[in-house]
Amino acid sequence: MKRIALLIICVMVSTTIFIVSCKKDTPDPNLPVLKLHPVNVTGKSGQDLLDTLDIVAPYGIGKLLISKTINLAPDDTFGVQSVTPVSIGENTFRYIFEYTYQPTEVNKLVGINFHFEDSKGNAAEKDLTINTIPSAAQIIASHKWKLISKMWLTATPPSESENDCERDNIWTFNYDDSTLNVDYGSSGCTFDGFNIYDKWWVSPDEKTFTDVYHSVFNTSQITTEVYDIQSLSNDKWVMNITLDLTVFGLSDHEVFQYTYQAQ
Repeated sequence: MKRIALLIICVMVSTTIFIVSCKKDTPDPNLPVLKLHPVNVTGKSGQDLLDTLDIVAPYGIGKLLISKTINLAPDDTFGVQSVTPVSIGENTFRYIFEYTYQPTEVNKLVGINFHFEDSKGNAAEKDLTINTIPSAAQIIASHKWKLISKMWLTATPPSESENDCERDNIWTFNYDDSTLNVDYGSSGCTFDGFNIYDKWWVSPDEKTFTDVYHSVFNTSQITTEVYDIQSLSNDKWVMNITLDLTVFGLSDHEVFQYTYQAQ
């Protein structure tokens, strides 16, 4: 009889331990869940990025912290930023992350960490990987450029129209303030310096390049030139421009192709 009672006690203890063990192994269904879309992004320097972080947090919001690394090292300039997601439904929240691809981060591993804690201290994290490639504007500003050809494409036959005095001209395009400078070299042309270049920019689709200059004799006499970018690399830059040359007895759509070589 005593043996039967002891056996019953052992079974009850084992069952209790099993039940407690199962309860401990069952995850809390109310833990926070983060969804980031997308998790990997690629863009050109200067472009803007929007990424969406969705949060399901049945226990409510505690805090959302954002930090950044460059080549796995903390970015102290960025620091740790505390932000507040907005509610988009029951226990559901959203944060829109805004970022500008940085020229200094080209070919570097950039990571953004989103660390969320709910009102009970339960934590969840997501990581965003940012890949930055150089924009056309950054490539242009990264070099000095020499004009090596100015082909008159609509001439019959097409012909080179670059003057000898232009062959040592060096162009510098500044990235920060979009200004540009011309070094006319030792063999300057007659009208070198008559125009003062003010600004330059590349269109968002990177299909056109624009520069603006004014006459040194009349600051209100402003000219805007728009070129069609044919190709651009770290070595060579080719653009076409269409000019109205009716004043010289030609057509209003004469096309010239400018080819620059990186120095």
